[in-house]
Formats: sequence, C-alpha cells, structure tokens
Amino acid sequence: MTLKNAVVEWSHLVEWFLSNTDLKRCSFEGSRSAVFMAEELTELEARIFEWIRQSDFESVAWSTSKAAKSFKVKEDEVYEAVAALTRKVPDRIQVFYKEGSLHIAAE
Repeated sequence: MTLKNAVVEWSHLVEWFLSNTDLKRCSFEGSRSAVFMAEELTELEARIFEWIRQSDFESVAWSTSKAAKSFKVKEDEVYEAVAALTRKVPDRIQVFYKEGSLHIAAE
C-alpha cells in the first residue's frame, strides 16, 4: 500500500467512524477495570483511542493536523488527548518515533 492510498483509506475510516454513533463509546467498556478506565476518558479521548486502535498508525505515520481536522478540534486538543491516553491507559497505547515520524499503536 502506498502512502497516498493509506491516507485515502485513513480519511474514509475517519468519516465512517465519526458517522457511526455506536462507536462513540470506548471499546473497552466491558470488564470491571475497563469500565473504570472508560469513565475516566473524555469523549474525545475515547474517540481518538478507538480511531487509533482501528487504524494503522504503527506503519503509517501519525499526523496531528489531520487528526485535528478529522475530529474538528484544535491540534492542541489532539496533543492533550493523546498525552492523556498515555497516562490513563498506558498498557493499551504506545507512542513511538520511527524513521523520522511519530507512530501510535493501540490495542
């Protein structure tokens, strides 16, 4: 997959995710400890976490500006949400630098 194709797929995923009201809730609301974590997440944090989880930002570089545009928020809000996720669900998200770009993986 080329980078251009990945970006096109990524933008379609964002559009689909934002239009699907069933996915506005955090994906790990099932277990007892997960419910506690889900209650701590803001709506934006939960949406960004789910989006990262369903995307391939482990292979394709993360773009905060594109995320901000997709979620219709300021870039600072995206930075704050990702930073909050690394504190609130540290075992479920990994942010790393590879080949000159930021990458994010979530499970």
